[in-house]
Amino acid sequence: MAPEEGGFPRGYDGHRRDQARMGLRLTPLQRLRWLEETMDALRRWRGLARHAPSARLPEEDPNAP
Repeated sequence: MAPEEGGFPRGYDGHRRDQARMGLRLTPLQRLRWLEETMDALRRWRGLARHAPSARLPEEDPNAP
């Protein structure tokens, strides 16, 4: 499947193919650096959801009618 108009990949498969193409254009050193940066970001994000304010569903809201 070719990218839709505008040149952007659409859907999961289009995005996956675009990411694979990007990875193939990188040198092994660039791929390693990308992996290191990605892992650093994921380590920072890990656990942050525990500290986020909880979302309430309408039926759980004590002020709901």
